[in-house]
Amino acid sequence: MKKHIGIVSLGNISEDTGGRNYLINFTKALSQSETQHTFTIFLSPHQKHLIEHFLSENITVVEVPLGDKSSVAKVISEQVIAPAYLAKEKLDVAYFPGNFLSLFSGVPSVVAIRSMLYYHYPYAVDKARLWVRKTLTPLSARKARAIITPSEDIKRDVVNFLGIDEKKIHVVHHGVDVETFQKNYVESEREALFKKFGVHLPFIMYASALWEYKNQDKLILAFEKLWREKGMEMQLVIVGKGIGANEAYQKRLHDLVREHHLDRRVIFTGQLSHAELKYFYKYAEVFAYPSGYESFGNPLFEAWAAGVPVVCANVHSFPEMTENGKCAVMVNPRNVNELADALYRVITDSEFKKRLIEAGKARVASFSWAKCVRQTLAVLSA
Repeated sequence: MKKHIGIVSLGNISEDTGGRNYLINFTKALSQSETQHTFTIFLSPHQKHLIEHFLSENITVVEVPLGDKSSVAKVISEQVIAPAYLAKEKLDVAYFPGNFLSLFSGVPSVVAIRSMLYYHYPYAVDKARLWVRKTLTPLSARKARAIITPSEDIKRDVVNFLGIDEKKIHVVHHGVDVETFQKNYVESEREALFKKFGVHLPFIMYASALWEYKNQDKLILAFEKLWREKGMEMQLVIVGKGIGANEAYQKRLHDLVREHHLDRRVIFTGQLSHAELKYFYKYAEVFAYPSGYESFGNPLFEAWAAGVPVVCANVHSFPEMTENGKCAVMVNPRNVNELADALYRVITDSEFKKRLIEAGKARVASFSWAKCVRQTLAVLSA
């Protein structure tokens, strides 16, 4: 049966890499699907440009005021203003892909709980946001007709922390924009980019936000062991930045590099676009991802798509995503020696490295945005 489905993604999405990537890729795949449903996407002002190329008669945008101004404004927009906008569009169902739904909306709703970070690492979120998230997440989970999570790990968290019946929860993996990381490489662009940051081959790579629970400090210390104890002449390239409360942690990382005299060996690039990021993936010796928490782990799949071997943590969603270590080396993310040994093995054992690359390519092949859209629509239209 044909349905009118609302997708509610409020806030300043351009500043949220995870939310931004999800919205863009989900909408793109939705526009290419053969679904009979019609869609209205509810966005805060100044966000329409992110998905404008994918709009059509069946996919339109309604702007909801205020949500792009601040975190507080986003909550007001979502909880106070949005319900009237949803009612006006006469929706059959509303989908909220960002952890919370509009609690006072009368439209049957499905919420995607994409992270439970603040239950495991409450210090990673400032007190105001922590209060909002720990208040709205359980209320949203209880009100929702159904819940979508990106991994079995998040599903378990929703059951354990929020007391939700697992029958209400559907695991729908994110997709991967494989083409971005496999095609359209231009050598002159690569040379200019590496020259800009002072990067030379060979190098180890990390890419994600610079948050304390992601253990970049442990990676820097593991890299130092490879240089000083193993005599490995290479660089460590760290892509990403600290946001909000984590800006102080980012400064500590720079201080750590200076204290250990690694200034020209550890390169911080800041946040990069995917068009730039792909060159670092493609030319890296190994992708290191010792994060203490991931709900899905997009960088894993980006690295696999680019043909890079992976060393990652052994906690939360990592065993699920790596098929219990079949396509990556998993380590205790806080054990510097274990991390250094794993990186050394991947870099020096060419046959082992080759097996990891092939396993990673095979793994990423089954994660597409088309599949994500198809499975999501099945939940929304049920």
